[in-house]
Amino acid sequence: VETKILIGDAATEILNFAEEQGVDLIVKGTHGRKGLDKVIFGSVAERVVKGASCPVLTINPYRTKE
Repeated sequence: VETKILIGDAATEILNFAEEQGVDLIVKGTHGRKGLDKVIFGSVAERVVKGASCPVLTINPYRTKE
């Protein structure tokens, strides 16, 4: 596990870092936004999933299993 702070567009920086470091798996939190919220705020997780050359595991910490 490695952490790093980068400045710039979140999705772009995550994808560039993963590619440069040869990352095997990206784990990305998501809010699970839909509809207008997604249009207004965009989705970093979606852009990472679509652009990554390795598997991406998305986790929504706000959803609980009951």
